[in-house]
Amino acid sequence: MYCPNCSQSVLVESKFCSVCGTAVTPSSLLSHPKASPPATNERMSTHVKVLGWVHLVFGFLGCVAGVMAFLILSAVGTRFSGLHDFYVLDRYFPAALGFLGLGTLIGGMALIFSLPGLIAGYGLLKYREWARILTIVLCFLNLLNIPFGTILGAYGLWVLLSSEGERHYRQQSAIL
Repeated sequence: MYCPNCSQSVLVESKFCSVCGTAVTPSSLLSHPKASPPATNERMSTHVKVLGWVHLVFGFLGCVAGVMAFLILSAVGTRFSGLHDFYVLDRYFPAALGFLGLGTLIGGMALIFSLPGLIAGYGLLKYREWARILTIVLCFLNLLNIPFGTILGAYGLWVLLSSEGERHYRQQSAIL
């Protein structure tokens, strides 16, 4: 027998579908799985892949930008270590520590904000269930980054929360 929601095989004595969690009764089970149109599955597969690659690319670029900011500001700090030294609370600090601290702060923040996108993109391409949840959270956060983050967030929410997108993702994650 097959689930009426996701068309996955379900035991007759089951009360819930093991894939999508839909409550099932013996009378609601289908004797043949409903065939979803291949165009819909291919279209949603393409959308999930695009979303995964966009998150991978943006995550990678953010990580590279963070490492470059750290390296450049550290190099500037060591190159001009004798210039513009300053005092804080009657303690002497060389300028190199200021540049190093700024490079660490900027680079660290870029890595902190980019690594989840990198991980989510990889997980989406492998159809991991945790990646869908992580990407939904990231898409909600991206809605605040006007204009490109808003577009990416809205697109990601549409792909992962639409009924056909959710069904496709659950089917693929159950298979893989």
